[in-house]
Amino acid sequence: MDSISVSTVPNVTLNRRGYCITGSLLLSTFHLVFRFVPPSASTSTTPAQNVQPREIWIAYPVIDRISKARGSSLIAANATNNNASIIERIASPSSERTTKTNTNNITATALTNYDLYSASHIRLQCKDFTYYSFDFVNDSVSTEVFSNLSSLITVSRTENDIKSLYAYEYRPNMFEQKLELKGWDIYDPINEFTRQGLLRENDDYWRMSRVNEDYRFCPSYPKLLVVPSTISDNVLKHAGKFRSKQRIPAIVYRHRGGVNGNVIARCAQPLVGLNLQNRSIQDEKLISEIFHSQDRERADNLSQDDEFQSQPQRNLLVDLRPITNAMAQHALGAGTENIDNYRGRLAKSNSTPDHESDYQEHQRSLRQVNKIFCNIDNIHVMRDSLNKLNSILNDLDRFPVSSNAQQTQSSYPLLQQALTKTQWLHRLSIILQSVDRIAKSVHLNNTNVIIHCSDGWDRTSQVSALSQLCLDPYYRTMKGFMVLIEKEWVSFGFKFATRGDHGGCIGAIIKKEPKLTSTPSSEPSKGYVSETSSEASEIIEVSSGSNGGLSGKNIASFLSRAANHIKTTAQNSISPLNSDAENGENGKYGAASSVYTGSSEKSPIFHQFLDCVYQIYRQHPSKFEFNSRFLKRLFYHYYSCQYGSFLCDSERELLDIHKVPESTVSVWDYFNSRPAEFTNRLYDGDVETDDGAIFFNFADVKWWFELYGRSDEEMNGLSNSLDRKFAQMKLNQIGGNSIASANSDSNTSIE
Repeated sequence: MDSISVSTVPNVTLNRRGYCITGSLLLSTFHLVFRFVPPSASTSTTPAQNVQPREIWIAYPVIDRISKARGSSLIAANATNNNASIIERIASPSSERTTKTNTNNITATALTNYDLYSASHIRLQCKDFTYYSFDFVNDSVSTEVFSNLSSLITVSRTENDIKSLYAYEYRPNMFEQKLELKGWDIYDPINEFTRQGLLRENDDYWRMSRVNEDYRFCPSYPKLLVVPSTISDNVLKHAGKFRSKQRIPAIVYRHRGGVNGNVIARCAQPLVGLNLQNRSIQDEKLISEIFHSQDRERADNLSQDDEFQSQPQRNLLVDLRPITNAMAQHALGAGTENIDNYRGRLAKSNSTPDHESDYQEHQRSLRQVNKIFCNIDNIHVMRDSLNKLNSILNDLDRFPVSSNAQQTQSSYPLLQQALTKTQWLHRLSIILQSVDRIAKSVHLNNTNVIIHCSDGWDRTSQVSALSQLCLDPYYRTMKGFMVLIEKEWVSFGFKFATRGDHGGCIGAIIKKEPKLTSTPSSEPSKGYVSETSSEASEIIEVSSGSNGGLSGKNIASFLSRAANHIKTTAQNSISPLNSDAENGENGKYGAASSVYTGSSEKSPIFHQFLDCVYQIYRQHPSKFEFNSRFLKRLFYHYYSCQYGSFLCDSERELLDIHKVPESTVSVWDYFNSRPAEFTNRLYDGDVETDDGAIFFNFADVKWWFELYGRSDEEMNGLSNSLDRKFAQMKLNQIGGNSIASANSDSNTSIE
C-alpha cells in the first residue's frame, strides 16, 4: 500500500448505457471516486468552474470484475454487439438500428479530447449490479491506473489482513453515535431464546448448553446452544463426532404461534460414509430427545379436554440437497440419515414381532419420523446462475436507453427469455417451496423439523431463517429481522467473507504469494477437517439414470468414481474471466504477478436469501415493518465492507479472533440511525389471523428489478396486467369513463 500512489487522474471519460461524461478519477485508499460537472449545470451565466462538481463513489470490495482493453469502450461495445446478437436486438429494436450509428457518431464527436482508437478503457462490474467503463487518453495511463486499482482492490487478500478493509477506518456519523442501543448489542441469545419460551426457570424441557463456550467443540457454532434438558454435554460431544464439522442438531426456534410449541433445529450432514450402516447412538438419542421434549411440553401445557390433544406428533428430517448429491457425499465419508434409526419407540417393545398383528403394533409404537429431500442445488450451481444473469445485465448496460417506448416494449420478451434461461427465479422458487413445506408443517401439523444440507451453513441458513420469518411476526419487524440475521447467519457460522469473496476481484493483477487462497478472515485449521470440503464436493453431477437401483458393487463403483471426480472438478467450477480480461495484455505485469480468476467458494447465498425475503414481502407488503429499500441497502453493505458485521466466517472469528466489535461499527447502526428511510408505510403491526404466520405462493416469483437497476416492465413484463391487455385490444380509445366503470365492476366482483 505504501508504494501505491493515491492520486487523481484527469481527463477520464465515464461511459454508461450509451452516454458519456468527462471528469477526473480519484484513487483513494478505500474508494474509487469519479468527479464531474453535469453538462446541464454549466450555463452562460454560471461558468463551469463555479459549479459544484458531483461525485460517484465506488467502494473497492464492491468491484467484482475488472478488465482493461485498448480502444474506447464505445468501440468495445460495438465489438460486443457482433458477438451478442440477442442482446443487440433487445437493446436496439429493428427500427432503431438505423439510427444507432448516428447516435454513436454524435457521442464520438463529443469526445474531442482524444482519439477513440489510441485510447484505452477499464471496465468495472460491481457486485451491486452497477457497471462502469472509464476511457483514458492513452494506454500508459490506463495501465498505471489498472495496476494501482488492482492493488487497492485486493490489498486485504494479498496482505491476508482483515484490518485492511474500510470497516476498520470508518467512523460513525453523528446519528450513529447518538444511538442508545448499538448494533453489536441487538442480539442476545439468552434474551432471544427466553422470548421464544425455550429458557425458563426450572425448565424440564430445554436448557442452554455451554459445551462450546471456548469454540473448541465446534469452531463454526455459537458459544451457547439450546438442547433438550435430558441431554448431557458428554452426549453432545459424542454426537458431534457423527456430524460434519461437529455441527450437531441445535434448537433455533420454538413456535409460539400455535398451541403445540413445535421446534426447528439445524445441523450438518451425518458422517455415514461408504458403509451405509454406520450410526451414532448419541446422535439418535439427541434427535429423539428433541422430539420427546416437545411432546412432553405439549402434553403438560394442553388441558385434557383440548381439541388439539388428539393431534398426533409428526417429525420431519429435511435434507435440503438433491438426493443424488446427498448420496454422492457417502464417497467422502458423509451422506444422509438412515431414517429407520431415528424412529425411537413411543412405548417399550419386548422383542422383534413374529406375527403380522404384532408387527402392526410394533409400527404403532414407533415415533412418526419422515425425511424429505428439497432439491436445492449447491453453491457452484447458484454461482453459475448468477454469472449468467450478470453477463446479460453487463452486456445490456453497454447500450443506451431507448427513447422509443413502443419499440422498446416489443424487445422486452427477448430480454425476459434470456433472463429465464439463467434459472435464477426457478432456483428461488425451489428454496421457497421448501420454506412453504416447513412453515405449514410446523404451524398446522404439529411437526418438529430438523434441517441440514452438507455443512449446515448455506442452504440451512437460508431455509431456517425464511421459515422463522414466515412463522413469527417478530422477525418481520426491523429489529426482529436484525436479530434473525445475527442468530441464523452470523452466530451459526455462515461464511460471509468466503461467500462474498471480500478482497477478491476477477481480472485484477495480484502478487503471487504462498497463502493467496486464504480468505481475509481465515485461520489454519487446528485438528479438524477443512471447512470447504463438503460444499466443494457437491459439484458432482449424477445422471438421472442412476437415481434408482444402486446397490452392492454398483454403489461402491459409483461412489469411488464420484470421489475421483471431485478432486479434478472443484477448480473447474470457477467461472471464467471476461474475454476482455483474458486478452488484456496481462503478460506485461511480470512473473511475480498473476491474474485473479475467482474463488470456487464464492456464491450468492445471502443474496438469494434477501431475494426470497423480497418475494415474500412483495406478496405480503403490509406484514413487514421494513421496506424493499432496507433489503437493497443491506445487500449493498454486505459487499461494501464499510461495517464490521459481515467481515468474518463465524462468530468465533468475529468475537474471539479478530474482535471486530471493538474496532468497527455494526451495520445495524446504519439502519437504526435513519429509520424513516427504511420503514414500510403499509405495515400493519396488529397480529391478525393464523397467529401471525403468513403463507405465500412459492411459484409467484418476480425479478427484483430495483436491485438490478432495470425497470419492472423491462424484466417482468406486463403480460398479466389488465392495462397491457386493454392496450393490446385498443380499448383505451373507446372512452375513459367506460373503462373506468368496467374496472370498478371488475374490482368489486373480485373482492
